[in-house]
Amino acid sequence: MERPPLPRAQLIYGEVVYWVCVVSAIICAVGPVISMANVDNNLMNPHKLFTLIWEGKSANAVWEEGAGGFPGGHFYLGNFTKGDGFTQFGIALGCGSALPALLVAAFLGYLREKPVAWLWFAMCLWVSFMITYSMIRGGPAH
Repeated sequence: MERPPLPRAQLIYGEVVYWVCVVSAIICAVGPVISMANVDNNLMNPHKLFTLIWEGKSANAVWEEGAGGFPGGHFYLGNFTKGDGFTQFGIALGCGSALPALLVAAFLGYLREKPVAWLWFAMCLWVSFMITYSMIRGGPAH
C-alpha cells in the first residue's frame, strides 16, 4: 500500500522547526565554551554556579548567591554577548521554534494552496498570536 503524500504546509513546518532547532543546538554548544573561556564575561560565575548546584541549593538561592538575584525571564536579550546570555538565547530560540514555523507554514503552505485553506491559515495565525502573547506577557506572577 502506497502512503499518501504529506501536505506541503506540514513539510514546511517540519523543515523550519528542524533547522531552527539545529541552529539552537549549535548555539547551545558554543555558549558554554564562551562561558568557560572567559569566566568574567558571564552574568554568573560558572564555577560558583556549579558549586551552588552541587550543594543542593534551590534555584532562587543559586540566583541570589551567584548573581545577586534573578535578572528576569528574558535576561539574555540584554546580555547577549555574555556566555550564559548567549546560551540562554539558544535555549529560547529552540523552544520558540514553533512560532516562525507556523508563520512560514501559514503563508508559504496554506495560503498558497488552491483552493486556499483559510481555516488552517487562520488557525496558524491564532496559535502564532497565542505564542507571541505568552512570550510578551511572560510567566505567572510571583
